Formats: sequence, structure tokens, C-alpha cells
Amino acid sequence: MNKLTDEQIDFVVSQVDKSRINSRELKEDLIDHFCCFIEDYMSEEKNFDESYIKAYEIICPNGFDEIHEETIMLLTLKMIKLMKKLLFIIGFIAAFFITTSFLFKALHLPGANAFIISASFIIILVLLPLIFLYFYKKEFSNYISYKLKYVFGFLGVALFLTASVMKVLHWPGSALLLVLSIIVINFGFLPFLFYRMYKKSMA
Repeated sequence: MNKLTDEQIDFVVSQVDKSRINSRELKEDLIDHFCCFIEDYMSEEKNFDESYIKAYEIICPNGFDEIHEETIMLLTLKMIKLMKKLLFIIGFIAAFFITTSFLFKALHLPGANAFIISASFIIILVLLPLIFLYFYKKEFSNYISYKLKYVFGFLGVALFLTASVMKVLHWPGSALLLVLSIIVINFGFLPFLFYRMYKKSMA
């Protein structure tokens, strides 16, 4: 088998370095894969230039950046799967605390407010952020209006739920927070939601 010279290896490295691939491990694997393929092809009496072109056509016919984009998509999909598992677990815990708080409140048992506060913390500080990240990561569109729809939606719902809990517990400031949540929903979330719905219907 023909061995590549240092200059030839440096050329392969320089081509990979020009790509948008950030992972050092992925770059090293790609360079090693390229070099092995080129050496195998050169053993068939082919020169380096021909072997490199052949390797490029087989390994990344649409360019190095395609490998970078596919890697990001795979990592994103793995994260989405993990978020799904967390959503089911946290959702179960939140539902358990909510139903228990209703039971305690209806029977006038001590600790009802503690369950309400616990359920609220789980929903607002854990469940909602996970839902937001799940949809935000799942959104592959580059349009900023898609992303802002989720940002304002999360903020509006979080503020509304916080205001509702404060109202139930008779805490001060609930009315102001409720007004703020409606402003965020009406002037932040809904415009982006209906704008994207309109653009989708016109496509």
C-alpha cells in the first residue's frame, strides 16, 4: 500500500480545516478516513490528485459542510429525544403535585398551599423551560419569527401561570403580573404566531 507523504497529508488537513466542522474528533476521523481511502486507491496505480478527487466524491460529494450540518442535526435529534424523556418524567411529577394540591384544597387539609407552590415551581421553572427548549431545538427554520414565537410564548405563559398562582395564594403584585403576561401574549406571541400561520398559508 502506498503511504502518503507529509505534504499530501498536510493538504488533506488544510482542506478539512477550511470547512465549518468544529469538532476536533470529527476532523481527525475525517482526515484519517480520507487518508486511508486515498492510500487504498493509490495502490491501484492512481496518483494522489485522482485519489483525492475520488475520495471526495464518495465521502462528501456535497462538500465538507454537509457532514458538519448532518452532525449538528444528529446531535440535535439526540437532545430532542432526551428532552422528550425528561418532559414525560417532569410532566408526571407536575401532574401528581397539581392533583394532590386540588385534593388537599378541597378537603381543607394542611399543606395544600405547599403543594400548590411546589407544583407551580415544577411547572414554571422546570417543565415550561423544557417544553420551550424542546420546540426551540426542534425548529430547524432560520427565520427569526419562528424562534421569537416560542420565546414570547414561553414568557407569556410563565408570567400568566405565576400571576395565577399568586392570585390563588393572595400574594401582592398578582394583578400587575397578570397584565404584563397578557401584554406579552397579545403583542409578542400572537403577532408572530399568526404571521407565521399567514406566511405558511400563502406558500
